[in-house]
Amino acid sequence: MKYIYARVSTEDQDVKQQADYLSDKYDHDCVVTECFTGTTTDRPKFQNLLAELKSGDTLIVYHVSRLGRKTSEVLETVELLQEKGVSVFVDQLQGIDITSGVGKLLFTMLSGLAELEREQMLERQRIGINRAKSEGKYKGRKPVDDDLIESARTLIASGMTKEKVAQQLGVGVATLYRRLK
Repeated sequence: MKYIYARVSTEDQDVKQQADYLSDKYDHDCVVTECFTGTTTDRPKFQNLLAELKSGDTLIVYHVSRLGRKTSEVLETVELLQEKGVSVFVDQLQGIDITSGVGKLLFTMLSGLAELEREQMLERQRIGINRAKSEGKYKGRKPVDDDLIESARTLIASGMTKEKVAQQLGVGVATLYRRLK
C-alpha cells in the first residue's frame, strides 16, 4: 500500500493543501493528515501510521521536515522503516533513492537543515520577545488565578480527572499539574 503523510505544526496552517498536492501527484491508497509539531516523532497519527506500515508499503511525504525537525529522530525513523521493508519517498528530493549513498547524504543534509531552520526560528522569536520586553510591550502570560486553582482542587477531590478539570476551567493540563504541586 502507498500512504501519504501530510503534517503542519499549527492550526493556522493548511494541511489540506499539502495533502492535495501529494494526492494529485502520486498514486496512493491512504492519506494521513496531522496538525502537530514536528519537534517530536511522538505524534498520535504518525505513530499509528508507523505501526500500520509493513514490508512492501511506501510512505510518501512532501519534505523531510514533515517527518520531523530533529535530524537524529528523522534518520532513526527512516532506518526503522527501511528495516521493516518500507520505502520512504520524499517529494522534494525529486525521486532520489534515499537508500543509495548519495541519497542518504542528501537526506541527512536536508534533515539537518530542517533542524537548523527550527532553531533559527526560535532564535528570531527570542530576539523579538526580548526586544518587546525591553520596550515594555511584552509581559508574558497572565498568571493563573489562585482561586481557579482552588476550584480545581475541589473538583479533583470530588473525583474528576485532572485532564477534565483543566479542560473545564480553560487551563492547560501542564499548568494545572505545575500549580497543584
